[in-house]
Amino acid sequence: MTATDNELMASITRTVPALLTTMEAFEQIQANMHPRHIAQMGNALLPFEIELQAAFEEFCQIEFPEDIAQVGATIRDATRYCLRACDGLTREDAEFGEMMKAMRAHCRAQEIIYTLAPAMTPVNQYFLEPSARANRDLMQVLASGGETQQRGILSSANARHERGGFSTYIPENLDPSTPVSVVIALHGGTGHGADFLWSWLREARSRGFILVAPTSMQDTWSLMGEEHDLPRLLAIVDYLRQSWRIDEQHILLAGMSDGATYTLMAASQPNSPFTHLAPFSGVLHPDLVTQGRLQHLKNKPIYLVHGTEDWMFPVEAAHMAKAELTQIGANLTYREIPGLSHHFARSECPAMLQWFNPALSEPRAPRNT
Repeated sequence: MTATDNELMASITRTVPALLTTMEAFEQIQANMHPRHIAQMGNALLPFEIELQAAFEEFCQIEFPEDIAQVGATIRDATRYCLRACDGLTREDAEFGEMMKAMRAHCRAQEIIYTLAPAMTPVNQYFLEPSARANRDLMQVLASGGETQQRGILSSANARHERGGFSTYIPENLDPSTPVSVVIALHGGTGHGADFLWSWLREARSRGFILVAPTSMQDTWSLMGEEHDLPRLLAIVDYLRQSWRIDEQHILLAGMSDGATYTLMAASQPNSPFTHLAPFSGVLHPDLVTQGRLQHLKNKPIYLVHGTEDWMFPVEAAHMAKAELTQIGANLTYREIPGLSHHFARSECPAMLQWFNPALSEPRAPRNT
């Protein structure tokens, strides 16, 4: 029997907030991602998982009317992925492989529930920075989808079984007459642009810049041997120029881990279109030194971020990169994050975006009421 309106509303208003809270808790907990800390991460996440599981069991008993059956299916699918992400950390035998799978499941949960952002205010708010979540005018225009269909999240040959494509977020309230800043965000090794997009989407929606998350041609970027990825990155920049009015003074190339290492490599070319660089938790590739390519980074604005507890690339690697970049005259800002492991320091994005373009320094102010 189809549930009554009151039963539907009660179940939705219990499950969706529990889902969003658990996803946000997962995000905060994974900031301390470390192979030796999986048990502690799981213990911190467990209360959220238990509450979500209880709400979900009740939700699954509800039969949605045909006209909103897709809403119910979307919430169920997103919750299943979120619970799968939790299980990857809370299970007793959780290991590093499960932790990585959990992070991918968390991305899928976000991808699925995001489709309800136009219809559900809590979902719309979740995909904004906290300081922008009271801005009803912004939420309304983002929910409207803009005046054309070329807004929101677009994808080009970037399904998870594909390599070499890219995902793009175009602000729904983009003013075609005003030049817009661009952030191109490169995932880490074995990653995928369709996943890494979610590490930046909240900031792009709140501050109004174009976000592009490409996927490397192979399991990681062209760090060794033949160059596969740079031509595609340059083609993405050309595509953006042809499709929108780009602020040519503000094209940021950023990356995490292998993506950070490749950020410096891709920009160490003559006439690089990337005006600013933001490598997070990467290393300086030795080829840049031995082949003399560092000279192309002279005077380049670079925002270098590294954690003191990085277990993959120890912080000493960042110290060496800092010394080399300073020596060749890069315009370097170095941020060493105490306690940060090998993880994308999303908390550094507000300061980094202000450095990149002061016009993006703050999310839009809440509407005066």
